[in-house]
Amino acid sequence: MELTLFAIGVILIVGMLSQWFSWRFSLPAIFIMTITGVALGPGAGVIVPEDVFGPVMKPLISMAVAIILFEGSLNLDRKEIFDFKRPVNRMILIVPLLSWIFTALATHYILGLSWVVAFVIGGLFVVTGPTVIGPLLRQANLKERPAALLRWEGIIVDPIGPLFALFAFQVGLAVTGAANSNSLLLFFFAAIIALLIGYGIGYVMGLIFQREIIPYFMQNSFMFAVVVLSFSVSNMLMPESGLLTVTAMGLAMANMGIDLRILTNIRHFKENISVLLISSVFIILAASTTREELTTILDVRLLIFVLMMIFVIRPLSVWLSLIKTGLPAREKTLIGWIAPRGIVAMTVSSYFQDVLVDAGFSDATLLVPLTLALVFTTVCVHGFTITPLARRLGITKES
Repeated sequence: MELTLFAIGVILIVGMLSQWFSWRFSLPAIFIMTITGVALGPGAGVIVPEDVFGPVMKPLISMAVAIILFEGSLNLDRKEIFDFKRPVNRMILIVPLLSWIFTALATHYILGLSWVVAFVIGGLFVVTGPTVIGPLLRQANLKERPAALLRWEGIIVDPIGPLFALFAFQVGLAVTGAANSNSLLLFFFAAIIALLIGYGIGYVMGLIFQREIIPYFMQNSFMFAVVVLSFSVSNMLMPESGLLTVTAMGLAMANMGIDLRILTNIRHFKENISVLLISSVFIILAASTTREELTTILDVRLLIFVLMMIFVIRPLSVWLSLIKTGLPAREKTLIGWIAPRGIVAMTVSSYFQDVLVDAGFSDATLLVPLTLALVFTTVCVHGFTITPLARRLGITKES
């Protein structure tokens, strides 16, 4: 027990030291956390998360992701995008759709994977998320519009990606005869229910806080408990739908006009927790990789696929989606370049690899190594390039 507690303490302090080190020397926090986790895990073998946390590791990571995503959606105020609604709508609707299709095509033709697995991977890889976008935005100090576009995309699309992947899996089962078409209807019904439940809970909690039925000093803790419970219940209804529920909760509370003092209090509490959670979860996930998985990342086909994702699919999806939106070319250039993948892609990939293999899609064993390759590469590449590129394009606040 003492060793387990010690390992948890090490993970927490290493995560925060990584954040401090990145701030002190103006380095990408995500890169430092990833490298540190790999060094402590498969590198030196100091931390083996599976041994520390056992069967509760995945639930703990899922809970952390729920809190991080809820905190991010609390900051999505519709007023901030009043003057550029069209590009935001394109970023959260058209970009993920095009990216899903292009990624599936690349997965099938470059890696030779089946169409079902390719479209599952394509759906999964549309996500970016607040865990990776947030630190990059703080680091680059972008102007309001490009920062808002990347933030809204990261938070809104985070739950959409797993739903795309789940939809592709359900279609694959229906086409192969492993399931009937009713399962697709249940999928859409469950997704709508998760969305409505999340928005309803968020709205009701906002009213309860506004009327001080729950005292001010208890609101943060109460909200924390409600988020975790809602996330878990939604996932019981349909796997991976909890992300949609907590995002809808945050959006409802952020845009219902409750007292700014209450909203600010909850935001600050969740933001402080999120910094700790992001640091810890990145260390845990990076430390959980094996040396065999790291070796697989060096496969030439995987590297070609990752380069295609960075240099072709992302820019093409963004530029096509933002046609006739009035957005300057320099902002399109930056947004088309920045698309790091993070915690959601890493955590959800293992789930889909397991269910695909169990369903008879043996080529899905490449899913986790492929995700690791994309996450590590995009985190490093985008972490080191966002600030100098933004300055060169003149879209930082000090420009």
